[in-house]
Formats: sequence, C-alpha cells, structure tokens
Amino acid sequence: GMRLVTPHSPEQHALESAHQYDECYGLAFAQQLKNKDIPEGGSKAVNLIDVNGLSPAGKNFVMRKSVKAFTDTILDLVVDTEETRERIVDYYGRKEVLYLGPDEQVIPEDIEWVISRAAKRGYDTPAAFMSSKPRSGINHKEYGVTSEGVNVYLDVALRHVLGIDPTRESFTIKMTGGPDGDVAGNELKILMREYGDNVKVVGIADHSGCAEDPAGLDHAELLRLVHGNLC
Repeated sequence: GMRLVTPHSPEQHALESAHQYDECYGLAFAQQLKNKDIPEGGSKAVNLIDVNGLSPAGKNFVMRKSVKAFTDTILDLVVDTEETRERIVDYYGRKEVLYLGPDEQVIPEDIEWVISRAAKRGYDTPAAFMSSKPRSGINHKEYGVTSEGVNVYLDVALRHVLGIDPTRESFTIKMTGGPDGDVAGNELKILMREYGDNVKVVGIADHSGCAEDPAGLDHAELLRLVHGNLC
C-alpha cells in the first residue's frame, strides 16, 4: 500500500518526518495481521513530500514526480537485468516479488504510469505490479473492499464482546480517517446501510480536521462529504 503524505506546513512536515518510520512500521504490522492468510503478508510505503509554498498545480506536479521516483527506486532493487545486477549488492540471494497498491492520494494516472514503467523496466509481471488498475481489477475505494471486511470485525465485536445487537440497539462510533478516504468513507456508508439510525458517529478526525457531536453527527452531511470526496 503506497500513500502520499503532504503536510500543510513546515512544522507539520517536521512532525511527520520525525515519525514517518514508526507510521510505516505500524501500518505494515497492521497489514500483516489483516493479511495473515495470504502469502504476500503485509507491507506499507509512506512517501513524505514537501509541498509547502507550492501552487495547487505545483503540488500536483511534485506528487506525481514523487510516485515516479519511488517506483523507479523499487524497480532498481527488484528487476533482474544486467544493469541492476551490476549496481545492486544482493545479500538475500533470491528473487523478490513485490506488489504495490494505491493508498492515500494515489490517482488512476499514477497507477497506469507505474504499470507501464514496470513493463518498460523489464519486470516479469508488470500488470501485477500495482492493483486497482482503472480498466481491470477491483477499485478498492469504489467498491469498499477493505471496509466491508472491517465492518465484519466490528459487527462481531459489537455482538459477541459488547453484547450489542447493532440492528436493534443504538451504539456509538469514533473514527480516525476522513470521509474522503478509502476505508473511513466507505465504512461510513456501510454503517448507515447496515444499521441506519442505530449508529451514532460521535467523533471523526483525520489530518485535516475533526468533528464531534455527543448526539451523533448528521448522517446526511457525512454522506455528502463522502460522495463529494471532501474532508
């Protein structure tokens, strides 16, 4: 899972830089737990990008260039060509197969470029180098793939740990992650689809802000933010 982190100020950039490794490790560890039954296991990539002082167009340009630079760096390490063999010191001694998946702020144009670059660089299975391709595979954000699984865990915890039947009883939720995100945005839609007025989202927060209401945030407004890809 590759995400792009673009802090809004020099101070925030410094804070993100200080805990970038810890964030990436924590995300990878969570992925490993979630993906324990598949051979790929779990991993994460966090690209911290300094966009302070840039115009919207400049920010977008730097983000796209960062995706390309990161992709080429990974391909330098894993593509087995005469050129890379001359420059890489390989202590592992075996071929490594890596897959990328789009996370925060990675757009379809990035995905298409990554696939074409992998093919150009000689990666054995370029179409498999990144998931959620616009014309094939499953778009995680559109179909809520991750969130559907998350909600199964939530439902089990509510029923068997807290003793709450969410289809009949009211319960509260606090969420980390904005309504424009893959997991949080789709989870909001699923919560309201499955439990209706029984679910009360009393707090929600991400890097751009937060909202809270002890009585529960307005469902219609939350869904408006989700469908509009708004923070």
